[in-house]
Amino acid sequence: MLKHPASFLAGRLFLCNCKADKVQMDISREISGLNPRQKEAVMHTEGPLLILAGAGSGKTRVITTRAAYLIHRGVPAGSVLAVTFTNKAAREMRDRVRSMLKGIKGTPVISTFHSLCLRILRRDIEPLGYRKDFTVYDTSDQISVIRNIMSEIKFHDKNFRAEAILEKIGMTKNRFTAAGAAVPGDPVEEAFPLIYPRYCEALKSMNALDFDDLLLLTVRLFSGHPAVCEKYREKFRYIMVDEYQDTNRLQYDFLRLLAGERGNICVVGDDDQSIYGWRGADIGNILCFERDFPGTVTVRLEQNYRSFGHILEAANGVIRNNIRRMEKSLWTERGMGPKVNIFRALDTEEEAEWVAERISTICAERNIRPEDIAVIYRANTFSRPFEEALRRQRIPYSVVGGTSYFDRKEIRDVTAWLRIIANPSDDMSLLRAAGAPRSGLGPAALRILSEFARSNSKSLLEAFGMAGSIEGLSRSAAASSEAIAGIVGRYRDMFGKGGKMGDTLRSLMEDIKYRDYLCRIYKTTEAAFRRMQNLDELIASVTHYESVENSPSLQGFLEAMALADLVAEKEEKTGRGVTLVSFHSSKGLEFPVVFIAGAEEEIIPHRKSLDSVSSVEEERRLFYVGITRAMKELFITYTEHRLKYGKKVASVASRFLEEIPGEVVTALDRFEELDPEEEKLYVKNLYENFMARFDD
Repeated sequence: MLKHPASFLAGRLFLCNCKADKVQMDISREISGLNPRQKEAVMHTEGPLLILAGAGSGKTRVITTRAAYLIHRGVPAGSVLAVTFTNKAAREMRDRVRSMLKGIKGTPVISTFHSLCLRILRRDIEPLGYRKDFTVYDTSDQISVIRNIMSEIKFHDKNFRAEAILEKIGMTKNRFTAAGAAVPGDPVEEAFPLIYPRYCEALKSMNALDFDDLLLLTVRLFSGHPAVCEKYREKFRYIMVDEYQDTNRLQYDFLRLLAGERGNICVVGDDDQSIYGWRGADIGNILCFERDFPGTVTVRLEQNYRSFGHILEAANGVIRNNIRRMEKSLWTERGMGPKVNIFRALDTEEEAEWVAERISTICAERNIRPEDIAVIYRANTFSRPFEEALRRQRIPYSVVGGTSYFDRKEIRDVTAWLRIIANPSDDMSLLRAAGAPRSGLGPAALRILSEFARSNSKSLLEAFGMAGSIEGLSRSAAASSEAIAGIVGRYRDMFGKGGKMGDTLRSLMEDIKYRDYLCRIYKTTEAAFRRMQNLDELIASVTHYESVENSPSLQGFLEAMALADLVAEKEEKTGRGVTLVSFHSSKGLEFPVVFIAGAEEEIIPHRKSLDSVSSVEEERRLFYVGITRAMKELFITYTEHRLKYGKKVASVASRFLEEIPGEVVTALDRFEELDPEEEKLYVKNLYENFMARFDD
């Protein structure tokens, strides 16, 4: 028993006040380090706020400090929502906010759009006619569904690509539009109205959603069930949105519904970096924000902390030619730095050789690592000559945009088993599981099972379990079907009992003899071993997931895996050596030295954009993004001739090069024609006279 409870309580209160004072000091210290415009954005907390954050202007610092500031002022942590596009960005924001809230319990909800909508649907999807154990289909699953439908409706056209239909499905959902009428003569437009409704019906019958459904169905849920929407409005009273220029129609509708009449929404973005119109992003969302949310306060963040002045003047010179934009101009206190170097090469091979030679010289003359250098081009199809040239110079490199871990056959096979265990209605996953490893169920047997399931309004898994009584099935096919159904049922119970998930997964792979299957289908032991290592990584992923989650479940693991897979293109990491990366994939990255290659008409701007002013403006924004990746030194190259379809064709320098102010440019001749000593002196002077004056 406490002898002096009053003294004890006084001591506890003193400690609490000390903690509060420390938190206040931490927040005050963080805010005092901001520039005036950043402080204004952080401390404006009520009503709609538009933060126009130029490239390299510290937007992540602003949005995370604002979240911490709201909580410091007494807003409950759970009432603050920050939404972004990638898991990586969400993790970074979450870590920063936590570091500013030491001593305060709770953190704001920081999530991607799709993770947030998935969480909402897991709790409240049932009014839309789905069960809570729905599966999230990825691209490969979607294509399989489309091909099955094409087979059912007997649609055959050698020019038809299922991927084109899939792209149109995504655009239709993201723009919240109807399928429309068939357009004769165009295989995609002709097939789409036939396929799209069947596609939606097929997914719903399998209790499955695709990536776009996560947003679409959440918007339908909020629109059609006001009580559900109001519940989340009351929960999330302060909303912040990162990269708002990349939002599409569905994301806009979701945010409008969630913000409601209270309108406490802060969006952070840069219309000059809106480069995803081709996949549904609507630049109008940010351009019209002030109109859509009356009373908006707009704060412009124009001070750049990334690049030297000449690079920023080049970027400003290019982007100011766009008509449809909100005025802003980047500036820096870092100094002007080296001028932008533009080099005209004879052809593709000389361009790549020149870039590799320059990189070799830079690394030798200065304390610059290959990891500090990037080569940016239109698309990964342009990487080949640069890879070859870098190999000849023995310069290490990595190409951003390789095959996803989740696309490997062995991962997809085992995941199919996990998905049918988690969702007994997932017919697509069951069909894959039935063939991995091969179970003796051929196309004829699977057709009989599928027809039985359809005609008797049962799931395919139920048909597998009843295979012994289905006419037309051989005895061996029936035995295989029932064995598969038995394994699924047994492991559904095992995963549900709460044992160690990693051990259960390992046991499942042993029961289906998947490792033996790999040894049979791959001729070399080394090939099979590599795939077994991937399976070990999957088990390690399950074990890690289980160790960090408070309430781990198979469904939860599959959710985390599906979201990691579906946004993998936004989670690319640079590796060892020089980074070779496309313009689109370079967004969010920065490098001390950047080479932009192939700055030619019909490449950037792309030939498909030339008949539209808005498309050319998006291409200009793409070029602007490339320029602003450079911190210290920027080289831009183009060629006089380029091979196209096996023929040498004359090239024309990109119109965007003419928009760079002449006073910030140094034009370089082809290095073969330079005196070697002159070239060496040029490089030495360039770096010693300019870069040595500035800190890293």
